[in-house]
Amino acid sequence: MKLSADRSTIVVGTSVGLVLLVVLYWMTHFWLLRQEFVAEIASIEPKTARLLGIMRSVDELEVASADARAKLSELTYGVEQDSATTAAAMQQNVRELLTGAGLSISGSQILPQRRSDHFDRLSLDVTAQGNIEALDEALASLEGMRPLVFIESLKVAPERSRRRAATRGRGRNAQAEEYSTEDPRQLTARLQLFSLRLNN
Repeated sequence: MKLSADRSTIVVGTSVGLVLLVVLYWMTHFWLLRQEFVAEIASIEPKTARLLGIMRSVDELEVASADARAKLSELTYGVEQDSATTAAAMQQNVRELLTGAGLSISGSQILPQRRSDHFDRLSLDVTAQGNIEALDEALASLEGMRPLVFIESLKVAPERSRRRAATRGRGRNAQAEEYSTEDPRQLTARLQLFSLRLNN
């Protein structure tokens, strides 16, 4: 038997098929949107939980932040003065500390500063003479200095003491300088130091 359909049946069938395709498209579209919303909600939930935790801990965070700022102001130089003035104050403090420990300063120089996002690095080159006990005391005092002073490098050499001795063949008054290291505790120390200064 041959199946045949009139024109109205074909139109109705085609229309129903198109409607079904449209309904299927929108159902699929809404399902995909739902999946996206579910994934987005799942990703937001941990952030929301963290935010709620932060809001509940805001008082504790404020106390911790204040403690951190106080500690930072103790360990570093503040922004109240510019870098040059701060470096000069650091130099003066270090000189007073070293001389107080029993060392004599033969030279000190402020080195060029290095800048970073949050800190300026203030560097100092110091040469001092004294005995090893005075150096030990100076190093211990530097460790307790506030704001912090870091020792970048330390070079120590025995201090050579001069003495004059008569030389032969150049007359009775002719003299020459010799060097001796009779006291091994006497030394020359060269220290490179740095401190940090807040720049914002």
